[in-house]
Amino acid sequence: YLLKHKAKKVRVLDNLSNGFMKNLDPFLSNPSFEFVKGDITDAYTCKKACEGIQLVSHQAALGSVPRSIKFPLATHASNATGFLNMLTAAKDAGVEKFIYASSSSVYGDSKISPKTEQTIGKALSPYAVSKYTNELYAEVFALNYGMKIIGLRYFNIFGPKQDPNGQYA
Repeated sequence: YLLKHKAKKVRVLDNLSNGFMKNLDPFLSNPSFEFVKGDITDAYTCKKACEGIQLVSHQAALGSVPRSIKFPLATHASNATGFLNMLTAAKDAGVEKFIYASSSSVYGDSKISPKTEQTIGKALSPYAVSKYTNELYAEVFALNYGMKIIGLRYFNIFGPKQDPNGQYA
């Protein structure tokens, strides 16, 4: 979408743990597109990825509640530390807007329906804790650094290029 609408630069940082390089093939010849293979758990990589960028759309995460229960340290490293790395890099680079993926998992055990931002329950997994941690950091960065930040609490999502063998396929 961004390239189609003449964005000056679209830089994608991805470790390809949840996707495939072939999904990016149609964009590689576009001079406005840049791919950086790296991981958000590396602060230096995040810093380099944010340099000269106006808007960050941070969609990286280690998803899956069951995986987070089995591997809480990996979930925290990617979702909490990686998020903080990206937020800090964006702040330091003077990024104008930061949009990120939160999760409906932050609603936890709340029985209230319909769901609203203010009515969250107790977290039920390390994944939920990591995503709620993102929301807390985003609020603090907006307050202390004047950053324009918005989080989107996704429910399960899917798309045409998702892994057909993935858990949510």
